[in-house]
Amino acid sequence: MNNFILQQALCWLAQCELSFLGRARENAWTAVDQAIQAQAPQEIRKFAIKGVCNLGLYQPPLSEIVLAVKQQRWSRAGNALGKVLGQKVKIKLNSDSNTINQTWIVVPIPTPFLRRVLRGIDHSDIIASALAKELRLPLRRSLWQRFGRTQKTLNRKNRLHRLQRFGVRFGHQRALVGKSVIVVDDIRTTGATIEQASRVLRNAGAARVAAAVVCIVQK
Repeated sequence: MNNFILQQALCWLAQCELSFLGRARENAWTAVDQAIQAQAPQEIRKFAIKGVCNLGLYQPPLSEIVLAVKQQRWSRAGNALGKVLGQKVKIKLNSDSNTINQTWIVVPIPTPFLRRVLRGIDHSDIIASALAKELRLPLRRSLWQRFGRTQKTLNRKNRLHRLQRFGVRFGHQRALVGKSVIVVDDIRTTGATIEQASRVLRNAGAARVAAAVVCIVQK
């Protein structure tokens, strides 16, 4: 009887670990690598966007990993995505981590406070943190975002006309002046998010803004 109870308890704990600890001990690095390799390179090049570094298209299995980071709090996969994205940014900048111009800083697209509380995770921040660590660049959480309807519920016109969505956090403007900024997000759909955030950063004094996203939506 005691052995039966013990086995049931261990089974229950295993299920809890799977549900609450980010897919338990599943190898996030392998999952991310396989998801990227599964995409056809010619298709990624076809939808390449000037000034935006990305890992691939928003399609399975890469899209499933992105959603798992956001909706299931799979932070290990978020770290893996950020590291691999950082490696690709490093190649695009035609440099290595020891010689990247130190005028660069990394700024995540922020999740609105209430949505961050409800989800229990800021997915873009996790990805950006890993990217910044890979590039050995400072991470600056310089932006805030108003709470509103999620981007996926808006059409392109409404996304582009969603005024004053982003702002610069108090005390952060001085750190932006003259800097080159890598803005990090998980998905690029229409480009409205990055466009609006970039405008705010340039108005605050940033010299230039480039973007790094995990994946882009194929229209």
